[in-house]
Amino acid sequence: YGQYRVEGTTNKCFITISGSGQKGKVNLEKLEFRCREWQLTSLPCVHAVCVLIPMRHPWIEYYSEYHTIEKYVATCNLLIHAIDDSSE
Repeated sequence: YGQYRVEGTTNKCFITISGSGQKGKVNLEKLEFRCREWQLTSLPCVHAVCVLIPMRHPWIEYYSEYHTIEKYVATCNLLIHAIDDSSE
């Protein structure tokens, strides 16, 4: 997180600059960055975190609802039936 510098471009887009000078655009409206980690996991990547922490926005707006405690509990609440026959 501390290895990136952030520059604002528009209301929902920001440029992150790494210590080596590599730049990338974080789009908060589309929830995307070119590393594609955010799009694949539905959790903000380190580049997005560099933008979000100083802004102090509610994080729930930037990750999937399936990463909430309520969804996790609902998933683990389902019954799992044992299979006696190992060939099944």
